[in-house]
Amino acid sequence: MGAKSLYNVVMGVENSALKSEGGKEDYYKVPIDLYRDEEIVEIDLYLYYQGQYILCKTKGVKWTTEDDARMKNFGAVTFFVKFKSPADHSQFLDEKLKNLLERPNVSVDRKASVLFDVSEPILSKVYASPKAAETMKNAQGYVKNCIKFMNEKGSLGEMVKLANRNLNEHTHALHVSAYSIALAKRMGAQSYEDIFALGMGALLHDVGKSDIDAKILKKPGELDDNEWMVIRQHPEFGYNILEQRPEVPKVSRRIVMEHHERINGRGYPKGIKNIHHFSKVVGIADVFNALTCETEYSKPMSPYDALKFMVTHLSLEFDKNLLAGFIEMLSE
Repeated sequence: MGAKSLYNVVMGVENSALKSEGGKEDYYKVPIDLYRDEEIVEIDLYLYYQGQYILCKTKGVKWTTEDDARMKNFGAVTFFVKFKSPADHSQFLDEKLKNLLERPNVSVDRKASVLFDVSEPILSKVYASPKAAETMKNAQGYVKNCIKFMNEKGSLGEMVKLANRNLNEHTHALHVSAYSIALAKRMGAQSYEDIFALGMGALLHDVGKSDIDAKILKKPGELDDNEWMVIRQHPEFGYNILEQRPEVPKVSRRIVMEHHERINGRGYPKGIKNIHHFSKVVGIADVFNALTCETEYSKPMSPYDALKFMVTHLSLEFDKNLLAGFIEMLSE
């Protein structure tokens, strides 16, 4: 915005508000935390205010601490930028996130916040169009960034802190992937190939829900028996979707099929006991995140209460060594 303040724009002094024109370019969300620390803005940034897109920061201008203060005062949490396609938007976010995670001077809590915020625009595309090669490429890039973040000291604790925000399928997918990566590494996984396959399976574990009628997924009341039967098929739906995507590792596809199976044979969709080690990891991460996040139907448990519940009521469903390792990991 140059020398003119955001205050002037919001209060109506600046008259250069732009309406979306559609056509060749559209507006897409970009997390505001991507910009700080005196860096040069590489693309025009807009705010959405009273039905209009307002030019906030011009390409080529340095981001300043004054800009931080203005955004905070305005209560802005996201920018909008113009791209020609969703693929261009996802590629931009992937590169920005990658560069941010590589910077040693950026705090781990900010990195966690950006990883969390970017999950919505990236994973919404992945879960909406899981059969498209481009979205699987986006998922691969996001998992690589997640692995990179989980190598940071203190990263797990920051992810746990973010879990008290409202649960949706995209932030849930991120948390399950992050917890699974951390647990697998703690229990001895060293091969990047294996950890990547685990991360992909965890990130995509609920992708089969894209084949379920939204009326069932978003039903406000309790599901009837027939609706529950449909929901319990989502692991198999997900496996069938990913079976057509050769870029998704075989182990990842198996995780998607087995993430609701349990070692006592009381899981679904097939009720089998002999499940992959990584499926056991993802099952623990999936339940823990569901218990510690707020949903339409329940208030979040504290991490302590969630772990206590899992030990008291679900211990026969999980590998005891993995569950003990998960508890120890979160206790550090």
